[in-house]
Amino acid sequence: MMDLPLTTFFASRRCSGRAVRAAMDWAVEQARKKEPLIGGFHSPLEQSVLEIMLAAHAPVVIVIARQLQSARLPVVWREKIQSGTMAVVSVDNTTRRLTAERALRRNHWIAARAAQIVVAEAAPSGSLATCLGQWLDYGYQVNCLVDITSDAK
Repeated sequence: MMDLPLTTFFASRRCSGRAVRAAMDWAVEQARKKEPLIGGFHSPLEQSVLEIMLAAHAPVVIVIARQLQSARLPVVWREKIQSGTMAVVSVDNTTRRLTAERALRRNHWIAARAAQIVVAEAAPSGSLATCLGQWLDYGYQVNCLVDITSDAK
């Protein structure tokens, strides 16, 4: 699955209702087209997008920032892995909980491998907005569903 053109989805932990609606519409369309997504799926909105993809049996690559061998994967994930619609990869060899620093490294790793980056909304003063600026500087293809200058509420 990693050899397919992958789209990644990011959203701040707190997003406006407008961003949630836009992201849900976008996720339904991705799921309908069976477009493969890659992501950490850590924020609440990212988790909602993941649920839509899983329900539609659409291809997903989940990137975790801890050791894969010791990770306790949810039963649904194990079923999706067995069916071939999901892959789980690790970018860190630690068994410790996710930290902001490791999440940042994971997000940059994901962005570097994605053909397209989709951001639902990035809080103007948050780490995702900083990443977004860097990704644009790197020349990555980025699509924002909601203007990042809007307030995340």
